[in-house]
Amino acid sequence: MILWTAFIPITALFFIVYFDKINVISRGKKSAFKIDDQNTLKATKREVKLTLLSLSMFAAIGLVMDICLKAGYGAIYNDYHFGLLETLYLIASFFIALAMHDLYFYATHRLLHSKLFFNRVHAVHHKSHNPNAWSAFSFHPIEGLFQIGILPLIFFFLPIHSFVFGLFTILLLFISVYGHCGYELRPNKVAAFHMFNTSLHHYQHHQFVRYNFGLYLNTWDKLFKSNYPKYEESFEKLRDTINAANRAQ
Repeated sequence: MILWTAFIPITALFFIVYFDKINVISRGKKSAFKIDDQNTLKATKREVKLTLLSLSMFAAIGLVMDICLKAGYGAIYNDYHFGLLETLYLIASFFIALAMHDLYFYATHRLLHSKLFFNRVHAVHHKSHNPNAWSAFSFHPIEGLFQIGILPLIFFFLPIHSFVFGLFTILLLFISVYGHCGYELRPNKVAAFHMFNTSLHHYQHHQFVRYNFGLYLNTWDKLFKSNYPKYEESFEKLRDTINAANRAQ
């Protein structure tokens, strides 16, 4: 049984530390993958403090979920029978959760950029002009609730196995940190995967603010014409730069 109170913040912290130290872990081999050579990727004290505050909030949300589970509330289940329909739904529920989060993230992200929320709330996150791993959850507390809000939404309304919900939570936190880490680790992805967003995609959001609101898929930005106009051209140039740097190593 997963203890969500600890699982959510500890998983988030693991990815923060991993991406913060990824170049050290790889013995300098990831330096070629940096999006901006001028960015030191060094976190500020403000980013660390706000991130720790957000992780505390994530723990509080996890605690609420744990209490609800103990009281018999929530749509998460643990029992599993290996039937065909059960297995198909087990797999499908993971992708349903991803689809819900992708739409939720785009919609709430656009809302955070509205006049109602930007200056008072979301501008705190955008003070990280050159994002790094510690800026991924460097939020105003209200935005922290927006960001983690998808978990209780799925918890209460989507029947989902605890193992699948755990995998979804891991991917959510991984992508959140990866999008801010300052490295483009997938420069040579095959054309079929161009539908998925890149680290560069969110990096440009921090640079240009009015573009690139999506999370997993580029679908919503394309549909609502909110992609940075030179996103694909910029990605191709970055890919060539990374490949040249790797060949020179």
